[in-house]
Amino acid sequence: MSSKPQFSPLCDVHHATMRHVMLEEDSEDVRSCYACERRDCTRVFRDSNGYSDRIEGIFDDSRGFTQGCPRCGSALYLAAVNHSRKTETWECPQTGCDFSEDFPSPAAR
Repeated sequence: MSSKPQFSPLCDVHHATMRHVMLEEDSEDVRSCYACERRDCTRVFRDSNGYSDRIEGIFDDSRGFTQGCPRCGSALYLAAVNHSRKTETWECPQTGCDFSEDFPSPAAR
């Protein structure tokens, strides 16, 4: 499956915008990811693995978080946060899958 050409995940920790980053790695599996725009944040989103950290060029899944799409199984990304309703909107990045669902924000619990 391929990712939608236009999707913009938010950092699952800070709710900040994430930017698309091309990686210079030998691995065929990982050529790019989305990285939090906050200078002090190490969070990344990868289509294949969901959220994790990238520290000094190495992916660290010890604080990883993946929420699977109930329709196609792909890792969902945080698409929007509604602070007044205290909800997060999670969407599927896969082409042809339009799954989107609101969940209570962990900060609201």
